Amino acid sequence: MQTSLSRFLQPLVFVCLFISGSAQQISWPTPNRESKPWTRWWWMGNAVDQENITRELQEMAHAGIGGVEITPIYGVKGEEHRFIEFLSPEFSDLIRYTVNQAHGLGMGVDLPPGSGWRCGGPFVPEKKGLWSLEIQRTELREGEKWQAPNKLSGQIAAASFVNSNGETTVLNAAGQFTAPQNGTVYMALRQKNKDKVKRPSQGGEGWAIDTFDQTISNWYFNEFWKKLGIDEGLLRCFFHDSFEYTGDFTPYFTKEFRKRRGYDLAQYLHVLTDDYPDKELVARVKSDYRQTLSDLVLESFIQPMTDWANSHESMNRNQAHGSPGNILDLYAACDIPETEIFKTIEPGTVRIFVNKFASSAAHVTGQKLVSAESFTWLNEHWTVSTSDMVRATNRLFLAGVNHLFFHGTCYSPADAPWPGWLFYASTQVNNRNPLWRELPALFQYIERSQSLLQQASPQNDLLVYWPYFDVTASEGRLFNNLNIDKGDQASWFSDFPLARLSEKLTRAGYSFDYISDKQLLNCGIQDGEIVTEGKARYKAVVVPKTAYMPVETMQQLVQLVASGGKVFFDESLPKSVPGLANLHEREQQLRKLQSALSPEKTSGEVLQLLTESGIRGEVSLTENGFHYRKMKLGHDDLYWIVNTTTDQKDAWVSLNAYAQSYAFMNPMNGEITLPGQKGDSVRIQLESEQALFISCSNNKAKAPDYRYENSDQMPLEAGSLWKVEFIEGGPVFPGNLQTDELLSWTKMGDMETRRFAGTVRYTTQFNRYQTEKEALLDLGLVKDCARVILNGKDFGTLLGPVYKVKVDNLMPGKNTLQVEVTNVAANRIRDLDCREIIWRKFHDINFVDIHYQPFDASNWKIKDAGLLGPVILRAF
Repeated sequence: MQTSLSRFLQPLVFVCLFISGSAQQISWPTPNRESKPWTRWWWMGNAVDQENITRELQEMAHAGIGGVEITPIYGVKGEEHRFIEFLSPEFSDLIRYTVNQAHGLGMGVDLPPGSGWRCGGPFVPEKKGLWSLEIQRTELREGEKWQAPNKLSGQIAAASFVNSNGETTVLNAAGQFTAPQNGTVYMALRQKNKDKVKRPSQGGEGWAIDTFDQTISNWYFNEFWKKLGIDEGLLRCFFHDSFEYTGDFTPYFTKEFRKRRGYDLAQYLHVLTDDYPDKELVARVKSDYRQTLSDLVLESFIQPMTDWANSHESMNRNQAHGSPGNILDLYAACDIPETEIFKTIEPGTVRIFVNKFASSAAHVTGQKLVSAESFTWLNEHWTVSTSDMVRATNRLFLAGVNHLFFHGTCYSPADAPWPGWLFYASTQVNNRNPLWRELPALFQYIERSQSLLQQASPQNDLLVYWPYFDVTASEGRLFNNLNIDKGDQASWFSDFPLARLSEKLTRAGYSFDYISDKQLLNCGIQDGEIVTEGKARYKAVVVPKTAYMPVETMQQLVQLVASGGKVFFDESLPKSVPGLANLHEREQQLRKLQSALSPEKTSGEVLQLLTESGIRGEVSLTENGFHYRKMKLGHDDLYWIVNTTTDQKDAWVSLNAYAQSYAFMNPMNGEITLPGQKGDSVRIQLESEQALFISCSNNKAKAPDYRYENSDQMPLEAGSLWKVEFIEGGPVFPGNLQTDELLSWTKMGDMETRRFAGTVRYTTQFNRYQTEKEALLDLGLVKDCARVILNGKDFGTLLGPVYKVKVDNLMPGKNTLQVEVTNVAANRIRDLDCREIIWRKFHDINFVDIHYQPFDASNWKIKDAGLLGPVILRAF
């Protein structure tokens, strides 16, 4: 797996340290295609052509996008004559053409092994599709005969008779049985699941494959490769989206269950009904059932997909969430694990723990890249601002992601009327979005950040054990899919003590990764630290309050302690072992192992245990309201620090990194400066959603001093009379305006300003009598992003949510300030719907709102747009 990954990663250039006497010059790494953001590129109906492919790739490359994931989906109504059948020779030719064009632009290309969502298609016979379990019961009186129904021949996977005393007799599923006394026959029926490929393009329709059968998986991937018909090594990755299959059975499931769990499922069919009273027995049988599904998803689907992709000189990028399996192990079984953020992120909130499962798997096993489907349903269509995108980006970086994929960009030919071809659940990262003009600033922010995040090695304090078997024993249906669309509120996470422990550790300043039972078994001890299979090092293992832990896991934890490692159990030791077979014997083994531990040193209030063992968190950072990631880059410590609150933070902070000097690296503008320093304390001043890298070195850095905002300085209003010019956008250009009051342009001029979406230039002049050239320019409230030009010098794009920039070319006397403001497209979309213009013309789901209801913007309120101010200058 790692060999395949290294083949595709372009050489990474470390931060340059130019030594000059006793000082070193710090610079950003040279970017490569992986350090740039990528995007999901929907091909609607595969109605693409070479001319528009080249145009769109060039536009994306010029803007700063490093690669595309082609996802063929349903098409556009009225454009059927352009459709190209999925996996046809013409489709394969276009894939080859796209890859060659992308490579020529320094971009990469990924592709799912199927159309839309789910692996499957027209060449998959129904018998290779998914199955579900259905349990039927028939009441029998003493002496009454039961005959396996002929109409269900071949569907009965198992059958048993349970008498009134609760005793079970396993039946021949094809035979006869005479009841010795009153009781019930339970039949486990394997039913064909109705899952087909979701949102397919033409030629991609058909049955989804049985993901629990390795023979079918291998057959499917090989058939897909033959039909794809391209050379090996052209595609960087094959990509599998979140697990959206719903089958919970496979024809050989009962055989696998018996082999893996040690007993016959037929004996306990009655336990899997909804009304069985012994809840503990229900939990244990369900746990065994779900563990078997988990094993099969891993061994019969994800691992074969990775092996197949690697065999064709590509990688497997996989979203494990949504599956009924252990997602830590599933993320680890591919080359690039991928998480996602789904729906709106409220300002000031941080919910990243569920996203950390993907990065944890990568850190523990040594995978270099952690990707994320980014901005899915971040807000309603055409209302997502650059501030929203920055906020989401920061949450993903904080969760350990270092390889962003936008969700996304829909291919649209040049002749398609605005707003072009669109996907129904997207932040529209495309050239029809008026924000596209300023998005290269966001792309550069991501590129600079990822260039360091991909090179640095994570330095998290703790490994936090995930009690997966508490989840498998929980109530609910057998198919217990671990979705993340609710983020940290997902019940499989939020309903368990792990969620509370994660919050507690974070507030105390500790950084951590989650670890599974399987991954924990591969850990060892080196110099008193826990070392994982990926050579990552941690100071301790922390176990949350746990109901069910396997004997093998406890044995490993005891061995780690015996070898000099630190293991702490929050509140108490695990209560029992999971599953049903040999329960009494395994519980005795668990108790015997636990007796080898010293209770006062290993269990209790975990923060106290950590403190007593000398393990300190970054308390100074968290107490002052900052979130962080700590890494190692060469011999230096590297922090990424972000202010996720809605207010400015300004504090002297002591870091747990002992260094001679510190340097700030600002990924938003590329600025490298030296912070204020008092001994081992550094002054950190960050606006809302502003982030910095802090390089901690034993060599003195060479860079200018960081300029801190001085709120005690009296502000100067910059300009009083503004010229307002509509310079780019549509649907039509309103006439130019002049105003002495900054307010939304929708409230100025004529009716055309209410529906305009695009860029408006505000120009003013102001006199200044001071001689200082430098000051802080604060634009106040902006809807939605702004580019600043002062006296002819472009100071770049301000993405928000705070719109401040340091300027260095102020002149005594007259100064000319231009602010180019770009708004979201909501008002223009509203206008189309008010005028009943038909632009939603897509097959399948067509176009829906964030609540999956038919989209209609005609009742929206007009959104404010423009420079609302006040615009002020403040001296340092």
